[in-house]
Amino acid sequence: MPSDIGTRLARLEKLLRTAIRSPKLANASLENGAVDVYDENGSLRAVIGQQADGTSGIVHVNGPPPPIPTAPTLTPVLGGVAVTWDGLFMDADVTPLDFSRVEVHASATDGFEPAQETQVSTFESPRGGTVPIPAEAPVHVRLLARNLSGTASAQPSGTVGPVGPAAVVAQDVLDGIITETKIAQQAITEAKIALGAVTETKVAAGAVTTDKLTALSVTAEKIATLAVTTDKLAALSVTADQLAANSVTAAKIRAGAVEATHIKTGSITAEKLDANAINGKTITGATIQTAADGPRLVLSASRLRAIGSNGSSIGMEPNAAYPYIYWSSVDGTNQAFVNVSGSTSDANIGINSGSFTDPDSGGTYRWRTFFGNDFFAAERITVKGAEAVGGRLFLNKNVAQLQGNGGSLTLTDKTATVSAPAIRAAGVLRADNISIGTSTITPVPNKPTSVTLTGGNIKGANHRAFVTPVTSAPGDKVLGVGVTGVSASGLTIWLYRTNNTKTLVNWMIMGED
Repeated sequence: MPSDIGTRLARLEKLLRTAIRSPKLANASLENGAVDVYDENGSLRAVIGQQADGTSGIVHVNGPPPPIPTAPTLTPVLGGVAVTWDGLFMDADVTPLDFSRVEVHASATDGFEPAQETQVSTFESPRGGTVPIPAEAPVHVRLLARNLSGTASAQPSGTVGPVGPAAVVAQDVLDGIITETKIAQQAITEAKIALGAVTETKVAAGAVTTDKLTALSVTAEKIATLAVTTDKLAALSVTADQLAANSVTAAKIRAGAVEATHIKTGSITAEKLDANAINGKTITGATIQTAADGPRLVLSASRLRAIGSNGSSIGMEPNAAYPYIYWSSVDGTNQAFVNVSGSTSDANIGINSGSFTDPDSGGTYRWRTFFGNDFFAAERITVKGAEAVGGRLFLNKNVAQLQGNGGSLTLTDKTATVSAPAIRAAGVLRADNISIGTSTITPVPNKPTSVTLTGGNIKGANHRAFVTPVTSAPGDKVLGVGVTGVSASGLTIWLYRTNNTKTLVNWMIMGED
């Protein structure tokens, strides 16, 4: 070892440069642990190594929402609907590297929001494809993308539908395959039979019996010409409730096919006959009703009513100042109604609840939804005077306004105004024009030291920033902190400290108009 200090310092500098330039993890390993991966904002994005459940691998965490998938196409198939996705995303976005799947959601309701109970299938490949989903009635379908961390796309695809299962038509049925034992009771309904599907060769002898047909399921367009023959009908199978009005015509019945044993007593009634059977006849009377009491329909010169067994009723009042349809309570003391109002050329619609008494004020009110001449309102009004009292929603082409007792929210062109004595956010307030975070600076003692943050997308035309150091020695060790270069993408933070202690600095950028 040289004795002079200069030679020793030179050797130490050489060893230090060699150590700095050599690989840091050339012979490193993780022993019973994991490495957390964070993004530039300090958010955990992945865990590499041994996981909490004892397994090992890479687990994605807090991934950004995947892009919105394009809307699917729907095709009717037997027993359901075929859903096809082209593997593309809205705005021509590319498939993210952490793609997991695209969920298929279906509901009978248009514009529904996807939930766990609406998911019926998935596309596991980003190339798309076609998947069948079971359906007994027309459905609406939306797609929702998810990444490996379970994060869903910002919103589902547009709603497509309704599309229902394909009907079974004559070409799908082998000759003579339909026999009595193949048909469940009440299985044959009008919706299940395609036009002209019932032909002589499709129905086995004696297969059509009374219990196989639902009420009014047999209509003229469902039966092929001369398809009904004697051997196709079981004894007494044709009853009045099985035949739709005007369903029996000469072209549908082969000569001699219908015999006395096939027709139940009283089954041929006026409504089963062709309209010409009573052509030119007029029924006149002050009141026409289906029964003297109990459930019944009552038609008079002034109104039409349907009365239930409990006394409640539905009625039409065409002769009132504003014609309306009403639904009455059982005791007849209260009514909900839909009425038409306005000038002679208007057709404004009001949907009104039954009246009720406010226990605090003692006043009598009802709720009304009103579709007016280019405006809409949902409001609580007085029974006398129709004055709005309480919460109210008002919409027209220029404004949307939600009003309450002492406060309101008004939306106009590019402007939202909240007016109230006090405005509170129940929870965490988030805004695209505000970004916050924490950065670490290792300062050079007694010299301003900076760190620059980029990659942001903070809304606003002008931006300002606020920074504060996390320290217990302000004015002693930490003498100053400041910012420069504030923009929508980031800023530069400056720290002046008397030593080289790592210091956390909290920062916030706000965008303004």
